[in-house]
Amino acid sequence: MLFDMDGLMIDSEKLYTIVTDEVLKPWGKTMTWDIKKGIMGRPGLDAATFLIKATGIDITPEEFMSRMQGRLNEVFKSVQPLPGVVRLVHHLQKHNIPMAIATGSKKDNYAIKTAHLDFLFAPFGKMVLCGDDPILQGRGKPDPTIFIEAAKMLGIHTAEGRAKCLVFEDGAPGVRAARAAGMEVVWVPDAELLNAMGDDHDLVPSLTINSMEHFVPEEWGLPAY
Repeated sequence: MLFDMDGLMIDSEKLYTIVTDEVLKPWGKTMTWDIKKGIMGRPGLDAATFLIKATGIDITPEEFMSRMQGRLNEVFKSVQPLPGVVRLVHHLQKHNIPMAIATGSKKDNYAIKTAHLDFLFAPFGKMVLCGDDPILQGRGKPDPTIFIEAAKMLGIHTAEGRAKCLVFEDGAPGVRAARAAGMEVVWVPDAELLNAMGDDHDLVPSLTINSMEHFVPEEWGLPAY
């Protein structure tokens, strides 16, 4: 079992939007869902580059990230879990189901976001792969490398093994990454993302639900709650 983090486990995506809008305000720009759908799950520098191109603002990706980081460090300290996630993680831990986190967040940001949420993240132990890990060589979602490497952390090294992996994702790039890795994927998108994407997209998730509360473990061969 592989979990994305932002917008899937914790309600951090709305915080990114708030802070991004603060940084964009001098240019009279805002973070639209058309932009957001393209950057969800991407590593920071990649996401900043995409956003700058989409908005046409005159700033380097490095400077944009610098302006974002200080404010993010503050708001991340109060981020909370999304519905259904704590229950599922504890259930999987109780039944010794191998699980890991594969997130585009940098290690420093991961530490800030999770420091006050030990009850949610402790079950993963060291089974966490962040977007700035050297093993990824800067390759973020929708590249499948992060999921392939996260699976290796769980002892899964073959295509046959990856086909039995189940990924939980909220972002379109993450769904594409999971499928490119040869894995099953449950898509848990924000309603606004669905509205922005409409029906004209190439995503092929195994299942789409609007909340982790609606995931039924036994439908995937797992112990029932």
